[in-house]
Amino acid sequence: MENNKALINVVTNLQIEENTGDKSSANQFEVLVAFIDDLIRNDFNRLLSILYRVDISEQKLKRKLAENKETTVRSAEIIAQLLLDREEEKIISRAKYKQD
Repeated sequence: MENNKALINVVTNLQIEENTGDKSSANQFEVLVAFIDDLIRNDFNRLLSILYRVDISEQKLKRKLAENKETTVRSAEIIAQLLLDREEEKIISRAKYKQD
Protein backbone atom coordinates (compact mmCIF):
# COMPACT_ATOMS: atom_id res chain seq x y z
CA MET A 1 0.00 0.00 0.00
CA GLU A 2 2.75 2.45 0.92
CA ASN A 3 4.51 1.71 -2.37
CA ASN A 4 1.46 2.77 -4.40
CA LYS A 5 0.93 5.85 -2.24
CA ALA A 6 4.63 6.69 -2.53
CA LEU A 7 4.44 6.39 -6.31
CA ILE A 8 1.42 8.67 -6.46
CA ASN A 9 3.17 11.19 -4.19
CA VAL A 10 6.35 11.21 -6.28
CA VAL A 11 4.50 11.59 -9.58
CA THR A 12 2.34 14.36 -8.10
CA ASN A 13 5.17 16.20 -6.35
CA LEU A 14 7.34 16.20 -9.46
CA GLN A 15 4.34 17.40 -11.47
CA ILE A 16 4.85 14.77 -14.11
CA GLU A 17 2.28 15.06 -16.85
CA GLU A 18 0.76 11.74 -17.79
CA ASN A 19 -0.48 11.51 -21.37
CA THR A 20 -2.53 8.38 -20.83
CA GLY A 21 -5.60 7.75 -18.77
CA ASP A 22 -4.04 4.61 -17.31
CA LYS A 23 -3.50 5.20 -13.59
CA SER A 24 -2.07 1.75 -12.81
CA SER A 25 1.04 1.52 -10.67
CA ALA A 26 3.03 -0.08 -13.48
CA ASN A 27 2.12 2.71 -15.88
CA GLN A 28 2.88 5.43 -13.35
CA PHE A 29 6.24 3.84 -12.62
CA GLU A 30 7.03 3.80 -16.35
CA VAL A 31 6.00 7.46 -16.60
CA LEU A 32 8.35 8.26 -13.71
CA VAL A 33 11.19 6.29 -15.34
CA ALA A 34 10.64 8.07 -18.66
CA PHE A 35 10.64 11.44 -16.87
CA ILE A 36 13.92 10.64 -15.11
CA ASP A 37 15.45 9.27 -18.30
CA ASP A 38 14.60 12.55 -20.03
CA LEU A 39 16.19 14.51 -17.19
CA ILE A 40 19.35 12.41 -17.42
CA ARG A 41 19.66 13.25 -21.10
CA ASN A 42 18.37 16.83 -21.21
CA ASP A 43 18.39 18.50 -17.78
CA PHE A 44 20.82 16.76 -15.46
CA ASN A 45 21.02 19.76 -13.12
CA ARG A 46 17.26 19.58 -12.51
CA LEU A 47 17.60 15.87 -11.72
CA LEU A 48 20.33 16.63 -9.19
CA SER A 49 18.13 19.33 -7.68
CA ILE A 50 15.23 16.90 -7.33
CA LEU A 51 17.44 14.26 -5.72
CA TYR A 52 18.78 16.86 -3.29
CA ARG A 53 15.29 18.14 -2.47
CA VAL A 54 13.96 14.63 -1.88
CA ASP A 55 17.04 13.90 0.26
CA ILE A 56 18.70 11.07 -1.62
CA SER A 57 22.38 11.06 -0.77
CA GLU A 58 25.01 11.09 -3.47
CA GLN A 59 26.75 8.14 -1.81
CA LYS A 60 23.58 6.04 -1.84
CA LEU A 61 22.96 6.87 -5.49
CA LYS A 62 26.52 6.01 -6.50
CA ARG A 63 26.38 2.75 -4.53
CA LYS A 64 23.10 1.66 -6.15
CA LEU A 65 24.33 2.53 -9.63
CA ALA A 66 27.58 0.63 -9.03
CA GLU A 67 25.71 -2.41 -7.68
CA ASN A 68 23.64 -2.57 -10.86
CA LYS A 69 26.43 -1.76 -13.29
CA GLU A 70 26.55 -5.29 -14.68
CA THR A 71 22.77 -5.66 -14.99
CA THR A 72 20.31 -4.56 -17.65
CA VAL A 73 18.49 -2.25 -15.22
CA ARG A 74 18.52 1.29 -16.55
CA SER A 75 19.85 4.12 -14.40
CA ALA A 76 16.47 5.85 -14.61
CA GLU A 77 14.79 2.79 -13.08
CA ILE A 78 17.31 2.74 -10.22
CA ILE A 79 16.77 6.44 -9.53
CA ALA A 80 12.98 6.03 -9.73
CA GLN A 81 13.14 3.20 -7.19
CA LEU A 82 15.31 5.34 -4.89
CA LEU A 83 12.71 8.12 -5.09
CA LEU A 84 9.95 5.66 -4.23
CA ASP A 85 11.93 4.14 -1.36
CA ARG A 86 12.58 7.58 0.10
CA GLU A 87 8.93 8.57 -0.23
CA GLU A 88 7.90 5.34 1.52
CA GLU A 89 10.28 6.20 4.37
CA LYS A 90 8.60 9.60 4.69
CA ILE A 91 5.10 8.09 4.70
CA ILE A 92 6.04 5.59 7.40
CA SER A 93 7.75 8.27 9.48
CA ARG A 94 4.77 10.63 9.23
CA ALA A 95 2.37 7.86 10.22
CA LYS A 96 4.54 6.91 13.20
CA TYR A 97 4.76 10.42 14.55
CA LYS A 98 1.12 11.17 13.77
CA GLN A 99 0.13 8.33 16.11
CA ASP A 100 2.36 9.54 18.96
